[in-house]
Amino acid sequence: MKKTAFDKIVVGFVILVVLIFSLLMIYSIAIAQKSVLSERKATMKNEISLLVDSSITEYQNGTIDNKTLYSDLQHTATTLDMEIWLTDDKSNIVFKSQASESEKSGSSDSSGSSSTGSKSDSLKNYVDSDDLKSAFCYENTLNGYFPSETLIIGQPLYSWNNYVGTIILASPMTFKQDIQTRMLSTTFVPFLSLMLIAMIALMLMSNSLLKPIREIIKTSKSYAQGNFNARVNVTANNEFGELARYMEEMADELSRSNEYRKSFISNISHDFRSPLTSIKGYIEAMLDGTIPLERHEKYLGIVLNEAQRLTKLTQGLLELNNFDSFDLQLDKSNFDIRDIITPTVNTFEKRCQDRGIFLESVFLTDNTIVYADRTKIQQVIYNLVDNAIKFTPEGRQIRVQVTEKDNKIFISVKDEGIGIPKDAQKKVFERFYKTDPSRGKDKTGTGLGLAITKEIIKAHGEQITLTSEEGKGSEFIFSLPKEKDMLVPIKPVHIESRNEGYSEADTSSPSIKSNGKFRIKDS
Repeated sequence: MKKTAFDKIVVGFVILVVLIFSLLMIYSIAIAQKSVLSERKATMKNEISLLVDSSITEYQNGTIDNKTLYSDLQHTATTLDMEIWLTDDKSNIVFKSQASESEKSGSSDSSGSSSTGSKSDSLKNYVDSDDLKSAFCYENTLNGYFPSETLIIGQPLYSWNNYVGTIILASPMTFKQDIQTRMLSTTFVPFLSLMLIAMIALMLMSNSLLKPIREIIKTSKSYAQGNFNARVNVTANNEFGELARYMEEMADELSRSNEYRKSFISNISHDFRSPLTSIKGYIEAMLDGTIPLERHEKYLGIVLNEAQRLTKLTQGLLELNNFDSFDLQLDKSNFDIRDIITPTVNTFEKRCQDRGIFLESVFLTDNTIVYADRTKIQQVIYNLVDNAIKFTPEGRQIRVQVTEKDNKIFISVKDEGIGIPKDAQKKVFERFYKTDPSRGKDKTGTGLGLAITKEIIKAHGEQITLTSEEGKGSEFIFSLPKEKDMLVPIKPVHIESRNEGYSEADTSSPSIKSNGKFRIKDS
């Protein structure tokens, strides 16, 4: 049977509880035994003092004889359930009390009555010590005399500063075993009962805990098989429910990625197949004579355009692949955004003139120095202006505008074109996405320009947004950080020009580039 993580947790919990309980019991028993032993020692010492102050003192004073003394000692021994010995000044045992009921079976001298020791019965036979004239305390069997460990306390006796003997009290240490037995009996049974109840409770809880885990495992297997529509039937408001929600979000993301992959393959296949089909068709027609020799130049030009389209598409794919595979390495520096916008806008002069489009640049801030990758930002502005021209009808206007807010420079490219439908606005930054008008009017587009633009802005840690309304045009706005460590302020140049007769000589001027329907305006 397969062991679950819950089983391991339960086993570990039981082992830990048993270990802690055992350590606590051992510690508690040791403390209790030590406490009782300390009390027993104090009691025995107190009893010795009482005997010395009463019976023994009276005997030394001659008030009572030795028979009365031995009778008093035996009475005390029976009352205290202890054994009392008395020695003379030579350490010979002159009196041994009757063995207590707990010791009769194992005592080496269990005559059943008090006895007097013989001359040969010496304390030296039981105690491994040369100094018997001082107080002592032992916890042993007196060399096997007692059947079990016994607490033995000896107190020397003096008369007029002369040593006259030793009185000894011996008490069996059965209390240690009694304490251990009582504590185990009073705690072990309740502990077992609690453990049994806890095990039953854990077993009942296991189903409620393992059920969501099994459901998550089952659903994850479906995801592994490619079924991203499977759902985790876990609605608990806990960690399992949170995990289930994240798994479903992950599945949705994987599903979108899968759809994107299919769309990507379909789009790239279409965009590669169309020019390849044209190239193949025209070349075959020229080779088999369908296209006469005098018309070869025209169709070779078409083949060249299609080849250039393939090259552009391949370059875009390679660039996006670099964005996906590696962190885009940016060569950031401080530069004037004017020096990017102005020549880029001039690049489209002839194209705008042919299509009757007004293109202007407007600078609404004196500070136009940004900190970014000059080449990449030039590519962004080129892509946005190129995209705007594609969708702007004749007689309409395109404006490139620079503004400043807080620590950012904002660049806007706004056209008065056909606009973008709402459902398509979120997709325009996707790779190979093209609206139907784009496919119909402009066959040169690859559908990668805006995707590359977004990746470049994202690599700068900035954002690009789109605002569009059908029939009124679109506006793309992206931000760039201001310059870093500027030491010398740059004086802004205000340019406004509109000319009707543009000549080649005018192109040398860095501040004015215009034609009849094309103007650059700084304000």
